[in-house]
Amino acid sequence: MITNADLTIFNKRRIEKATGRPVYFRTWIKGVSFYTDQKVRVTEDAGVISKDIYKVRIPEDADTEGKPYVDAEKYKSMTDEEAAGCWTIDNDDLFGKGLLPEFEKEADFLRRQYTGKVVSFSDNQRGGLPHFRIGGV
Repeated sequence: MITNADLTIFNKRRIEKATGRPVYFRTWIKGVSFYTDQKVRVTEDAGVISKDIYKVRIPEDADTEGKPYVDAEKYKSMTDEEAAGCWTIDNDDLFGKGLLPEFEKEADFLRRQYTGKVVSFSDNQRGGLPHFRIGGV
């Protein structure tokens, strides 16, 4: 698999009671395949609507800061301390191209170029090119 970028994934962990904001755990992943497809639609009401669609493939041997991948269901049952040492992929997690810093507000993060929200994912570790696939908008 040809890799062309690094990725930052923010796994949604819980809602902070004091602020009502989601708490995310960040993982930097070095060496992924990152592809952006721009979809455009013309409507009578809004004119032109444009949306970026992301396809990310993470090779099984990508550098994940030494954090092992765990299934999303297992990740949900972990304590915050346990989850901080792992990474996963689940719908509504956030991701961005490059090694990105932490953020305060989800809306501020999503305004950045080449950032998105996971809308689909699959564990493709079987076969000739084992990897994880993320589909996002």
